[in-house]
Amino acid sequence: MENTERDFGLCPVCGHGHIIKTNRDYVCTNRLKPSDSGSCRFSLPFRSHGVDLTDDIVRQLVKTGRTDKLTLCDQKGFPYQGCFVIEKGKGYVIESERKSINAVCPDCGGKIVMTRFGYACEDSLKVDPTCHFNIPNFICNRFITPPEAEDFCKGTGDILDSFLNKNGSWFSAYLTRAENGDITLSSVVGKCPVCGGNLLVGATAFNCSNFKKGCDFKIWRHYYGHKVNLKEVRDLLENGRLTVSFDGYDRFGHIHELILQIGQHNEIQVTSNL
Repeated sequence: MENTERDFGLCPVCGHGHIIKTNRDYVCTNRLKPSDSGSCRFSLPFRSHGVDLTDDIVRQLVKTGRTDKLTLCDQKGFPYQGCFVIEKGKGYVIESERKSINAVCPDCGGKIVMTRFGYACEDSLKVDPTCHFNIPNFICNRFITPPEAEDFCKGTGDILDSFLNKNGSWFSAYLTRAENGDITLSSVVGKCPVCGGNLLVGATAFNCSNFKKGCDFKIWRHYYGHKVNLKEVRDLLENGRLTVSFDGYDRFGHIHELILQIGQHNEIQVTSNL
């Protein structure tokens, strides 16, 4: 192997050899020695992860232990931002730039970062993951936005619309967790106070699952310009009335503090919070 004997400094991996430039890579001189004489594994090709490595980039990596941020490419050719980083005693690794959302993992408290497939706990992205929390960013033909993922992690997730099932029908649901911890969808918001059936969120109202059997209990999703959220509908079912009022608007735009309550005949009543 012919080399140029161009010295880039002391090897950051083994700490004994020197990094030189050959006709095909940047390599530690100890790597060129026989394996029984304490060889080093450090070798960096001229082109790696879609980047043509220059003498300046390699010199920076050897001297500081990392490069500046570069535009790299994955195996499918998709560009991403990252840098080369030296791991003592091992060689170099790629440290990709990660964008975190304003939430922490509900399982371990780690940062939640955005990936190509969703919102994952950073501890799930390690070689030996210590956590497996992940929210897919595309469920039933609908994109889950960062604010929606943040709300779920904080325990304040709400009802989301415009999911599409396998039959081509649109439906509403909220994010929840299956028994195995995976993120899934549910349209069940509670129990019907009339017949005990499941109360399901629909496009315009929360309807009893036994409506085909004659149960007509429902809670509209909008009252006086206010959209009823998941917390409120559960509060109403549990207590028979809302414990916190909401701002409602009359036809003239006047604001009123209102609450919902379940009447004697299981009808939904809108009353002033006096």
